[in-house]
Amino acid sequence: MATLIQALPPAKALRPGATSRDVLANMLLATWICVILAGAVRKWMFPGVQILYLLQDVPLVIAYAYALYKGLFWAGWLAWACIIGSLLLCMQGLLQVIVINLSWVTAIIGLHHYIIYLPILFIAPVCFNFKHRRRFLRFNLLSTIPMAAIAVLQARSPQAAWINRTTSGATAFSIGGSDAFRASGTFNFALPFAVWCGVVVSLVIGEWLQSPTQRSFKSRILLIICTISACVATEVSGSRSAVFAAALAFLGGFLAVLLTRRTKLIVNFIVLTVLLPVLGGLAYLIAPASVMGNLNRFSGEENHRDLAHRSEYMAVGFVTATDLSLLGKGVGVGIQAANVESANAYVVTLSENDTMRGVEELGTFTGTILDLARYFGAIAFVLMGVRTLLQTPSVGYGLPLALSTIPTLAFGDLWRTAPMIATQVYFCIAFLLGTILFRREALGFETLNQLRTR
Repeated sequence: MATLIQALPPAKALRPGATSRDVLANMLLATWICVILAGAVRKWMFPGVQILYLLQDVPLVIAYAYALYKGLFWAGWLAWACIIGSLLLCMQGLLQVIVINLSWVTAIIGLHHYIIYLPILFIAPVCFNFKHRRRFLRFNLLSTIPMAAIAVLQARSPQAAWINRTTSGATAFSIGGSDAFRASGTFNFALPFAVWCGVVVSLVIGEWLQSPTQRSFKSRILLIICTISACVATEVSGSRSAVFAAALAFLGGFLAVLLTRRTKLIVNFIVLTVLLPVLGGLAYLIAPASVMGNLNRFSGEENHRDLAHRSEYMAVGFVTATDLSLLGKGVGVGIQAANVESANAYVVTLSENDTMRGVEELGTFTGTILDLARYFGAIAFVLMGVRTLLQTPSVGYGLPLALSTIPTLAFGDLWRTAPMIATQVYFCIAFLLGTILFRREALGFETLNQLRTR
């Protein structure tokens, strides 16, 4: 990570106006806001308008163009890996169009989902200095309050209520076939909401593992409210994925306090852990049907078999349960947005097994390489979390954020619902990369000229 900026724009120390980096950071924050609000726009204002699933692409593409114009991108190994991988995927798609008569529309939609969000990994880190990391933290922590209120309202309202309708105008999904149903907050579906729950629980834990002077909020009361909101939103979601993500975040917090061995952090984490049953009881009082419906999905022999089957298929199914294929069925065929009539059953069958879908789409050779890259990427993400924790000053959200996100990064539904989930995952990676790239900065403004000398 020796090279941070490909081309440095002119900069003046402590200049009063917004720098190029600030402008880019605003565009990226707008993208993140669109990710959170796009589902609300689609399901409550314009249900059935499919093109709106690309709403967050508007500020993101503008951010890409601006970053290239200003030379604000990290020209390290990760950028080159993404560029080379994207070129290979484009070649694969072209071969599929020529050889197996894959529809151009399907190929373009598929390549869009695989490629367009990758530049977040080497553009967003340039903006995530201390100032913009703290702003990102503050926004996400504050968003837990209205999001928890919406999730509670969804859980307590009838399934056919307006607040529970999906982007297609249908009602919310039930929890394991029970009378209870899943909340999705402002998102268009329960899965991106589950990923968001893991992110905000990780950030909350990280705040408690920071020293008071390094926290995003000086008010302990506000941090407590955000903590309660993040936990309640997760517990009333009715999603096993959300609970798993939050549990992994707490595991990351536990490992963090073990690595740091700082007494105060250990005490903070113990207090937070002891309060979990209290927060669970609060969630039960608010939405008993959702909490119990989700708990029941973790019990019983049939549910245990289902969990084991899903875990096995998501982890190794691309090796054990896919047919040998040189070119695959076609990039984008398994993505619902492609609306390929002959692939409807295929989309449903593999909708929650993204690693298998990738191999089926891209062929055994290309798909397996891509799946292995995801596995190694997940390991690298965890190592980044450790690095951010051990550097000075230590960053408490690194390990919780990495652990809560790696199931999606490694084998989760990353590309089929790419406009939402891939954006969330890549922003989390960029967030940690920013803490590493700016590890020596002072807690105020630092000029790009200073960064160039390192």
